[in-house]
Amino acid sequence: MDFLLDNPLATMEGPIFLVLYGFIILFSAIGVAFARAHADQTEQLSIPAIPPEPDPFEIAFLRGGSNEGARAVIFSLFQKGSIQIDTDAKTAIIRPLQASVTASGLTNIERTAMDWIGARREASEVFEKNTGLVNSLEPFFAQYRSQLERRNLLTKSENAGSIKRYAKIVVFCVLGLGIYKILAAIANGHFNIFFTIVMAAIGSVILLTVGNLPRVTKLGNIYLARLKTAFDGLQYKSQARGLVADGGPNASFAGPDPLLLSVGVFGSGILAGSAYGNYNTAFEKAQQRQESNSGGCGSACGASSCSSGSDSGGSSCGSGCGGGCGGGCGG
Repeated sequence: MDFLLDNPLATMEGPIFLVLYGFIILFSAIGVAFARAHADQTEQLSIPAIPPEPDPFEIAFLRGGSNEGARAVIFSLFQKGSIQIDTDAKTAIIRPLQASVTASGLTNIERTAMDWIGARREASEVFEKNTGLVNSLEPFFAQYRSQLERRNLLTKSENAGSIKRYAKIVVFCVLGLGIYKILAAIANGHFNIFFTIVMAAIGSVILLTVGNLPRVTKLGNIYLARLKTAFDGLQYKSQARGLVADGGPNASFAGPDPLLLSVGVFGSGILAGSAYGNYNTAFEKAQQRQESNSGGCGSACGASSCSSGSDSGGSSCGSGCGGGCGGGCGG
């Protein structure tokens, strides 16, 4: 028992221990980062070909998760004239148009969205955790998730789980060392333990953060970059002021509407200044309301670069939020 309180580590002077502890945390983080990099080697795989009829909803889901997929579905209904979006100073209301009470011409995912909208919905409700449109569309997103994981475009849950478990083991060891030193210092009559507590806490957060595999794999990011290059022309057409899509098929791709496809690839931020700018305004209001309720960048931020492992949103937000989210979001 005396050895636990009388050994080089237990009696080590505080400043020296803090330096040693800092190096231990640093090398632990490097080890976790190496394990994370080794877990995703998909960049060595061949890049999937762009299908002749790409699914805009699947692309939006790959790019920004469930929130971005739901936004794309709402835009598709808005573009087809199935719904209208009314905005005022505080809220944005989504209503079905009387002429579209029948679901003819809609896909299954769009019909499900129409059923969810019912008589009226606020745009902020789209992202509510248990009752929102995102939750109603989860069966479709689960299918997208499975397909994208098989194609190595999304991180497989087992890979993410194994790296997270490894990071937790490392955190346990780092915390254990810090707690041991704190208890030994107190037992030896030293109470200058504040910096050890701070380093243990900060080191644990860093290790857990490093241990999160990105939601989109390296191959997935390469594929998204290829999509953006392939449809770069659509981006500029979508940004044309006063644009109103004719709803007709793309000359190169027989299936999806080109404007909807551009929203799937680039995010709804490209609609700013077009005839569909009102759509962005509605979701900016929804996002602001979510932020005022949650005190931060809430679930309304389904962005083009969200990538934390959660399909609802990610660690960083880009143009998919209409420019309102900026840097960091909690997913």
